[in-house]
Amino acid sequence: MDIKFKNRLSLGFLIMLFGIFINYLFEVDRLILAVLINAGIILILYNLYLHIKYREVPSKDERIRKIANAGLAYSWVFTFLIMNLICWADYFNWFEITVQQAIGIIYFVMLISALLFQQYFKRLGDVE
Repeated sequence: MDIKFKNRLSLGFLIMLFGIFINYLFEVDRLILAVLINAGIILILYNLYLHIKYREVPSKDERIRKIANAGLAYSWVFTFLIMNLICWADYFNWFEITVQQAIGIIYFVMLISALLFQQYFKRLGDVE
C-alpha cells in the first residue's frame, strides 16, 4: 500500500476516533459528532476504494492532461455563464432564490459540467 493511502486512512481513523472520544469527554452537539464520524468513515471507504481501483496507476501522458485542462476550462466558462444567468434572473425578478441555493446551484454546475466535458473530450480522443 502506498504511503499516501496509509496517511489518508490514518487520517480517517483519527477523525472518526476523535468524534467518538469527544462524545465521552465533553458535552457537544450531536451534529458535530455525526459530521466527524461520517467524515472519518467517508475518508476510510473512499481511500480503500481508490486503493483497490488504482493498484497500478498508469502514468499521465500529455493527451490526458490536455483533456483534463480543456474540460476544466470549458466547465469554468459554462459555470460563469450560469452565474450570469442567475444574476439576470435576480435582476428581472424571474424567480427568487437564497444565497445558499445560488451557491448550491453553482457548485452543482461546476462539478457536473467538469465531469461531462472531460468525458466528452475523452470520447473525442483529443483536444485541438
